[in-house]
Amino acid sequence: MIKLIKLIFLKQQQRSRPPQQQQQSRPQQQSRQQQQSRPHQQQRSRPRPQQPLRLRLQQSHPQQQQQQQQLRRHRQHPQQQLRQHPQQQQQLRRHRQRPQQQQLQLHPQQQQLPRHPQQQQLRRHQLLRCKHFVSNSWIWNNTAITVAGNGSSGTGANQLNQPWNIFIDQATSDIYIADSLNNRVVKWLPNATSGIVIAGTGNASPASSDLNTPRDVFADSTGNIYVADSGNQRVQFFRNGSTVGTTVSTSWGCGNLFGVYVYNSKIYGCDITKSVIWANGTGVAGIQIAGSASNQLNQPQGFTIDTLYNKSTLYVANSMQHTVVQFFAGSSTGTIVAGINGVQSSASNGLNFPVAVKLDSLANVFIVDNNNHRIQLYCRYPFVNTTGRTIAGTGVLGTSATQLYYPAGVALDSSMNLYVADTSNHRVQKFMRIA
Repeated sequence: MIKLIKLIFLKQQQRSRPPQQQQQSRPQQQSRQQQQSRPHQQQRSRPRPQQPLRLRLQQSHPQQQQQQQQLRRHRQHPQQQLRQHPQQQQQLRRHRQRPQQQQLQLHPQQQQLPRHPQQQQLRRHQLLRCKHFVSNSWIWNNTAITVAGNGSSGTGANQLNQPWNIFIDQATSDIYIADSLNNRVVKWLPNATSGIVIAGTGNASPASSDLNTPRDVFADSTGNIYVADSGNQRVQFFRNGSTVGTTVSTSWGCGNLFGVYVYNSKIYGCDITKSVIWANGTGVAGIQIAGSASNQLNQPQGFTIDTLYNKSTLYVANSMQHTVVQFFAGSSTGTIVAGINGVQSSASNGLNFPVAVKLDSLANVFIVDNNNHRIQLYCRYPFVNTTGRTIAGTGVLGTSATQLYYPAGVALDSSMNLYVADTSNHRVQKFMRIA
């Protein structure tokens, strides 16, 4: 009876409620039922409370804790520098204590060289090149192939008479030969058994079509040639296909020219009479007085120009001083980069009357060591190694395929094969690169 009275009382209360409260109570009941029916889903969807920063730092890796603590300190005190690793702090202290001049660490041999601005700029690049090249990764066959001349002097198309210097066309591998005692310039095509006379008639005269003991030849990209006409004390220019030359050094007052080179619209000449290198009639190396000082030359017989790295830098075969000297563009003083000044030597660090010098595509230096009957290779400047490497010849004169006899010229083709004017053997020898 009591239960029945309670039930009737509850029903009356529900009827007396407004309709909005009834509607609100229904979703609450439904939500409660859903919560009771799916407790696991509710736990999964509920986001985890984020832990305090200190607790997270304690649970993280020790290095992360240190970095985060430093970051917080830096935010609190932005002017303070973040704490560095002990080794970094030690290096920083050494760097600050080091004098400004000693911050650039140089090789001991480099410190002895003059600090020219161009030298400073290219030092690191040169060192990398030297390390790559001076290793024995590049080797030439020490047995040569005769590519011009037959080993006996003569005037025939297949003969040479004291070939003095040579020039290789990098595109075609044609060989231009200053055939000195035949008073002519001969062009030798690859695999040919005879040459083509392109300048000189064989007569030693000052006529425009003649030459007198030519010592060097330079060919431009169109096949025009410039000849160091030594006996006539001039530079003769022959257009491609023409046998009549034009003198291009009439106002120079030249002596005996033993070298010629054309670069940047300038004609360079090597004058052994005045011991000077000319550029369009202006002296660019030497003071026209033979001597052993750093601003002097002594009967130089050959030179070349660095056209790739140290632009317009001269390398001169200073023959009577038994050295190769480098002159930077605009500098009147030179630096000895090979040989011992005034000393004839057959040692690896010496030279005996060098007469020609050439550069390869990496600006490494190839020297014709005339009285030592060999070709010496030096790594490009700054010459980390002060000794040369013999890459052709045995050091003893001879007529075999491995020997040279007072060589006077050297050149390289695009494959780095080595060509040598084997002067007293009246031939041009080719040493194949094999590695």
